[in-house]
Amino acid sequence: MTLPQTKPETVFAAPGKIVVATDLTDHEYLLPHAIAQAKASKASLILVHAVLPHESMPVETGAIPYYDPLRMDRDARLMLDNVAREVRAQGVECVPAVRHGFVPDVVTDVVKNSGAGRLILGTHGRRGLKKFVLGSVARQLLETVEIPVCTVGPRAHKRAPESPGVILHPVSLAGMHENSAALSLALGRQFGAQVLLLHIITPGPAAAKDPTATVAKATAELEHLVPDSARSSTRIMAKIAAGNLVQEILSAAHENQAGLIILGVHAPAHSWLPGTEPAAYKILVSAPCPVISLRVNPVLLPDKLEQKEHAGPLVFG
Repeated sequence: MTLPQTKPETVFAAPGKIVVATDLTDHEYLLPHAIAQAKASKASLILVHAVLPHESMPVETGAIPYYDPLRMDRDARLMLDNVAREVRAQGVECVPAVRHGFVPDVVTDVVKNSGAGRLILGTHGRRGLKKFVLGSVARQLLETVEIPVCTVGPRAHKRAPESPGVILHPVSLAGMHENSAALSLALGRQFGAQVLLLHIITPGPAAAKDPTATVAKATAELEHLVPDSARSSTRIMAKIAAGNLVQEILSAAHENQAGLIILGVHAPAHSWLPGTEPAAYKILVSAPCPVISLRVNPVLLPDKLEQKEHAGPLVFG
């Protein structure tokens, strides 16, 4: 089956608006990537910060709780105004948005109301046994936001945000991968980057019985994913590897110096206990470059997204 050039990928690859969620400590490493992506698709940026409710603020034992929401609001607005001014000085339209509430709720609301086509946020690394645990805010947003989410993990903070050079797209070949593959090809064309389609063969009876046939079949399926029109405008390479899913993807990212990883992800159906995180989320916190995640079962209709993007500008207070 040849990959169709469907409308959602065109919208997602070149969004008119990009939301950047910031906690006011991460904008220094998020903004270079956000500005580069905005310039590539001629998009505007919306900087979002959530001022947490009083009852959710942590208070140390024995300390006298004191919380001044007006001061928190004022300080956040002043900082975001300054950051937005710096972004506009680089030729990218930028609007700050300070809202009160829990971060996932605030960010999701801004994404929906603005008609943004992409969300960018940072993920914080963990040490020791928790190094693969994704932060709860990032996890909730990845599970609820219906647009591509670009996460910049701790190992990608110092990555140069220019053209990615190589875009790595792991393909499961288990179905529902057409949208994420199409997004990879569209971004490859947009950035003038090479697209590496990677399929990982995990150990099993079928692979053990006839490994040569398994590799040949997977290679053929990867080749069929790419339409002739994409081959003429994008450098595409297909690769088959065998082994642990997470390790092989991270290894391929390092070996090929990938500047961007595209993942098609499923919302998890199990509880979040240590060690049960899906492979996709382990990749997010360990990748040497930014990762754009696209849910493989999006319910957002592209024509509604386009209507929002072409609507009048949203004013943020």
